[in-house]
Parts: sequence; structure tokens; C-alpha cells
Amino acid sequence: MRFADDESAAAAVRKAVELGVNYFDVAPAYCGKTSERRLGMGLKGLDLGKLIITAKSSTGNGGEGVGDDYRPGAGFGIRTADQVRTQIERSMELIGVNHLNVYHLWAVHSDVIFDEAIKPGGFLEGVRKAQAEGLIDHIGLTTHMPADHIIDYLKRFDFDMVTLPFHLRDTSRADAVEYCAERGIGVIAMNPLAGGALTRPVPVLQGIAKDMGFASMTEAALRFLIGYPGVTTALAGITYTEQAEEDAAIVALGGISGDESEMLLARVTELYANVKHFCSACGYCGECPEGILIPQVLEIYSNLLVPSTADAARKELAERLSKDSAGYDSSRCVACGQCESKCPNKLPISQLMAEAKGMMS
Repeated sequence: MRFADDESAAAAVRKAVELGVNYFDVAPAYCGKTSERRLGMGLKGLDLGKLIITAKSSTGNGGEGVGDDYRPGAGFGIRTADQVRTQIERSMELIGVNHLNVYHLWAVHSDVIFDEAIKPGGFLEGVRKAQAEGLIDHIGLTTHMPADHIIDYLKRFDFDMVTLPFHLRDTSRADAVEYCAERGIGVIAMNPLAGGALTRPVPVLQGIAKDMGFASMTEAALRFLIGYPGVTTALAGITYTEQAEEDAAIVALGGISGDESEMLLARVTELYANVKHFCSACGYCGECPEGILIPQVLEIYSNLLVPSTADAARKELAERLSKDSAGYDSSRCVACGQCESKCPNKLPISQLMAEAKGMMS
């Protein structure tokens, strides 16, 4: 979901494959509805035998509700088995394959979305049929829901794998990871770098990594995940070849020990003890009617709440306001609730914007 343009996307995919990356995740709506086609450009002519190519779609509308209308271009609003078959075939054509290793029930942001998917004649029945016909191998679930909801979904349908948010700033779904580990269900950790937040040049954050012998917090965060019991892979978004090279080099170093993981997690948790709500920069909130850059503002606000990062955050805010006064002005929020209805992490964005107003003015 991080591709920038056709040329750099294809180059990044090819470089990733060359370096041993074997798992690729796209969705119809990613990158302005271009991610499937761009992945296909990168894979063209390559030996796909050792690769895991996945696609996904949803009964939802991109928020917490089910879709009113089926939207093939976005992959939302699927209500019948026939519609999901159409969507699977569409994704395969765009990617340029005649078979998918995994197909996911995507964007399960509420129970009603899952309930719709499991209905007779619905989404999951259509995916099962495609699996029986050999179009796909495995069935996955992609969700931002809390651990207890995820476990419930896994009890109600025999998923082979689940993609969920899991990283150093949010291990709240650890119970779901453990549940999967005990049952041989694959776990794909999305947002491994907290939507890029863990890569930011925050001195105290990067200092924690270096104190523990890591070259960067990027290294610390990825090695924490690949060594975490039950986590199958870290779903790191790549935009350019350099990022593929950096991530592959880190993974080659292997995971870290349990003791190191506990210490690292404890230090990061202590650093952000004052922050109750983290934005993962997933972008589901969409474009704010008032022009506020929601993920960017929330990240600065989070750093303002941390005493050791507050000064750097104020400097960053001043710089950003000088370039885009509207986008970084939280006081423009009118609490319309449009973003909150779409946020998969259930963040009280209007409340956070009101709180940020006092600290960012």
C-alpha cells in the first residue's frame, strides 16, 4: 500500500524478490486503486513458484459498516458469493496471475462486517468455492479489531492466517497471537513500524535502540517482530528499492531473544506511557473536509505528550505550520465524525483534535 508510481513500484518489487522477500500483500483500493496492477508489473517475467501472492476484498464499506453497493474498483461492498468470485478474477487479471496463494476477508472493522461475510451464499462461501476449484490455496482474515473479537472470528471460521496490527507501540493483540500460535494459524503483523512512526528521527526513541545495540529503531522493531513467538512475518510496506534493501538486511540478522524483546518493549512502553491513542497512519479516515492532515497531526500530538520528545515535536510543528498552516491546524476540526466512522482503530479523533488544539496553539 506504499507504492509511489509505476516505475519505482516495479523496481521495488523486483529488488525485494531478488533479496528473498516472498510475501506480497495488495488490495484494490491501495495506492489510488493501482497497487494490484503495480505489483503485477514488478512480478512480470519472474518465477512465481517460491512467492506468496495474496489479494483481498471486503463486505464492508471501508469503515465500520457493510457496503451499500458493490464497488469492484475499491474491493468493498461484496455481499454474495458471485460478487467475490468476480472480485477474485479481477484481482488475478490485474496482478497477472491465474492463481492466488491467499485470499483475505479484508477490512473487518466491526462485527457486522464479519457477520455479513459468513452468511450463507455470501463472501466466505464464495471464497471456499474458489478454493475448491483451485483458484486460491488459503483463506485469510485482515482486521484491526481487538484480540477477543479476533479470537471469536477464528472460532467461527477456519481461517489459515490472520493479518493484524502488532508492533512495539501496540502489542494489545498478544492474546490473539498466542491463540494462533497454539493452533498453527499464521500471523501477519501489519504496521510493523507503527505506520512509520518508529522510523522517525526522534533522538530519545532512536537512542533506546542504540543503547541496546541496534543500528536504528527500524532494526529493533523488525527484529522484535520476527523473533516474537507466533508471528509468521512482518508486513513492511516498501516504496523504493532502498527500503527493500534495508528491510531485507535487517531480517537477515534474525530475531532477538525473549529477554531483549521484553527489555525493548518495556522501554518503548515507558517512553509512550502518556499516550493512550496511537494513529497507525493507515489512511482509512480519508480526506478531512476541513483539510486537516489527520495522521500527521495525531503523530505530532502524540510526541507532544511525551516529555522527552515534546521540544522536537514543537519544532516540527512550527516547521510544518509554516509550510501548510491549514493541514496542521487542529483547531479547524468541527467534530463532524466522518473520520471516526472510518477509523479501524476506533480512535476518538474529534476528542484528540480538541486536546491537540490546546497544546498546538
